Amino acid sequence: MSYGLVIGLLAGGCGGILAAVAGVGGGLIYVPLFYLLIPLIDDTPVRMALVMFASLVAVAITGLFSARAHWRLGHVDLQVIRLLLPGLWLGAMVGLWSTLQLPEVLVLLALAGLNGWIANDYHGAIVEARMTRRHLPWIALLIGGSSGLLGIGGGTMMVPLLRRLVALRIAVGSSALAGALMALGAVAGNLMLEPAWRTLLISHASLLGALWLAILAVLPLSTRWGAKLHVRYSEQQMRWGLRGLFALLAGGYLLALLLRLSS
Repeated sequence: MSYGLVIGLLAGGCGGILAAVAGVGGGLIYVPLFYLLIPLIDDTPVRMALVMFASLVAVAITGLFSARAHWRLGHVDLQVIRLLLPGLWLGAMVGLWSTLQLPEVLVLLALAGLNGWIANDYHGAIVEARMTRRHLPWIALLIGGSSGLLGIGGGTMMVPLLRRLVALRIAVGSSALAGALMALGAVAGNLMLEPAWRTLLISHASLLGALWLAILAVLPLSTRWGAKLHVRYSEQQMRWGLRGLFALLAGGYLLALLLRLSS
């Protein structure tokens, strides 16, 4: 339990700031931290599935705190949320269930590719895109499936797409709320429909409970501070900062993949 509290405090501090700044739900921080630290206790064949489930619960907690901070700043578009949610829920439920079936190396490769794409997308000015709000429900289905599979809140995909329709601040705030609701739906649906999840979680109840509790405790401060960065810095500065962050994460996942293949 004490080990879970330490992981949770570290993850909640870093993940809360990242969630508020980039609208990513914290999953980009939670997944690598959990992947590095949870295996020290558990090395079962479904280790990656456990990491993804733990991350999505943390994403739901983080996203709600981040969304509340952005809501107070007027950074949430409810029409965008309504268009996104059905596809996000369905896709994420299937994606999370898939983590019980897929090999670990494929998930690491997908994480590296996703972060590399996002880093490139944040480069330079926004290019013209043939996309309107009517495309959002179909795009949401793909984003939801990828998010459930990779244990993230979907902000890494939603924000770059939404910023072509609304200002970056609105894209980030709307993504935070949509990602939190998506993660809650995916977790609840999988718990109800897949008995394997209940067995897996019961065997790790003390670790995961302490981890999520610690994240919950530190989030009010970290998300509030992170959301204020959007007021302090320009959109151009935020874009370049996010680009560097995603490029660094892509490289980290590639390194983890190489280490896994060589072991």
